[in-house]
Amino acid sequence: MRSAPGRWPSTILVLLVSIASILSAPAKPARAQALQLQGLELPANPTVGPWVRYRVRTQTRSRPVREFSQRVAIVAKETVDGRAGYWVELKTEGQPSGTRIERGFFFPPGTAAAATSDDEGEPAQTSPSKRTRLERYQVLQSNGKLYEYPAEKLTELRSGGDVGTIELFEFDTTIPAVVEDLGPDTLRSASRIVPATVVCTRRAGADDWPVPGDTTEVNRPLLVQTVWKNAAVPITGIARSLFQATTERVPAATRDTAPIQGTAPPRPDIAGSASGSLPPAQAPPPARPPFASSPASGSAMPSSSAPVISWTDLVLLDLGADAKPEVTQTPEPLPDATAPATPGKSGSLR
Repeated sequence: MRSAPGRWPSTILVLLVSIASILSAPAKPARAQALQLQGLELPANPTVGPWVRYRVRTQTRSRPVREFSQRVAIVAKETVDGRAGYWVELKTEGQPSGTRIERGFFFPPGTAAAATSDDEGEPAQTSPSKRTRLERYQVLQSNGKLYEYPAEKLTELRSGGDVGTIELFEFDTTIPAVVEDLGPDTLRSASRIVPATVVCTRRAGADDWPVPGDTTEVNRPLLVQTVWKNAAVPITGIARSLFQATTERVPAATRDTAPIQGTAPPRPDIAGSASGSLPPAQAPPPARPPFASSPASGSAMPSSSAPVISWTDLVLLDLGADAKPEVTQTPEPLPDATAPATPGKSGSLR
């Protein structure tokens, strides 16, 4: 059985990302609970102008619910070495640290890698990338200075930021995830309706800890991601994304192989203080039963007895096709190019 804390700290969830480095089983970070540039997947043929804005609410244990907004937009096109790339801005507002704007330069899927030469100086063959590739990463600080960071350090740098703290959860790749197609559903906000197709994925966490007074079982994190998909939503294709972290008990002797049995916890109410315009109502796919009887409808699914450790809920607010760059200045050199950027210092990600 893996070593683990006897309880979750009251101030923040256990940082499973650091614990996972000493575990024998491979682990991967849970999917983004708040929008992240490094998790963005562009279409094969992007256009400049689309943008989408979300309300983000998150809560850990019984702490107050935090609410902020995030807006992602494709704002410019640039050709580098004959390859077309796109600048994307991610603007986060409502955090204690103030407004934050991140910029990424991406090559979409199908873009060939940079030209290289073989040992004899001849051009080497390069294959088109199957996925979106982040080439450059910049952050506009609250003091108005724009700094550029190595794109390969993006995950490390963001781990100290205040956007998506629970991104640090890890899931165990040796235990098969449970993926359920819950069919059509609608998201309702004021008088607007957003049709969507709902998919729920349950994953086992990479850590475990003892059950007090019981040596036959251990507590294992259960990470639940429920996504409401709508292809009409630009850039992300997502109308809502709900991440929930809870627990399930599994036999201690088979912790590394026990299949997922825990159910998704109740969902938080979609209603919130933020408001915005949503896409007009559309009819759901005719092959599905009416969404009123869909298993995805309502505010909750059958609940397990385990408490919800943390949750983060992204809900579509509004969208458009007229995005313009908000960041136009040239990046400045980092204050100390020899030292890695750390949160809370000048030039760091905040």
